[in-house]
Amino acid sequence: MPRLCLVLSAGGLRGAAHLGVLRRLSAANIPLDSIVGVSAGAVIAAYYAAVGLNTDELIDEAVLFKGRHLVAHSLNLRTHRRLRWFFEPLAGVIPRRLRQLESCRFDQLHHGIRSIGVVCHDLTHNCPRYLTTRSHSNISLYNAVATSASIPNMFPPQPVEFEGQHCNFTDGGISDALPILFAQTADLDATHIIASDCRTHADRPQYANQQNCTYIRPVLDGTTVLRAPRDSLMEAVTAGENAVTEKILHQIRSWTAST
Repeated sequence: MPRLCLVLSAGGLRGAAHLGVLRRLSAANIPLDSIVGVSAGAVIAAYYAAVGLNTDELIDEAVLFKGRHLVAHSLNLRTHRRLRWFFEPLAGVIPRRLRQLESCRFDQLHHGIRSIGVVCHDLTHNCPRYLTTRSHSNISLYNAVATSASIPNMFPPQPVEFEGQHCNFTDGGISDALPILFAQTADLDATHIIASDCRTHADRPQYANQQNCTYIRPVLDGTTVLRAPRDSLMEAVTAGENAVTEKILHQIRSWTAST
């Protein structure tokens, strides 16, 4: 049986388009075996696969999300939560959803997904670190996701004990913003890849041209990593749905029909 992995790139607020991609795949009954995310993609992967929210629930909150919520959450962390009473009410849904993620685990997943992967960047050793259901060391899913989405210069790096080494982890998009090759490693063992690319500046990776990989690039005019004009997040969701064309769905279905 083919093992399909959905790879969700970094992209900040542009990552809202991943929700449209995910909703279209779900509506088409595409069976995902695993999901990989980095930065914004890690957040969506975790709330879908680990928390168990469905795509409509995720989209309903995404359209209310603002860049200023990230700023308030960042200031809350940088003041070591001493001013939590002031900043948390300004951070929108972030505090509530983070508390929900705290109880989740790498090995307790939903929607038929059997494994999840998260990418962080190790500042100490200047390299990506890959955390998965099978080998996530002593790092919790909550810490992995929160760190993977820690926008540099906005959120402080997090000290982490990783494989016996003291490291400082930050936004995984620094070193591997579209981790297609990660999905093919033994820990995730995907045979086929669906890659959703919401990066601001991106060329189609050469390894996305393989027959076992389909590459999805939503058109996201007007939405940047930290700024989204009014209604543009919903437009980003729609762009994600539109990017999953019938041709792409036909290719994906051909993988499962060939067994």
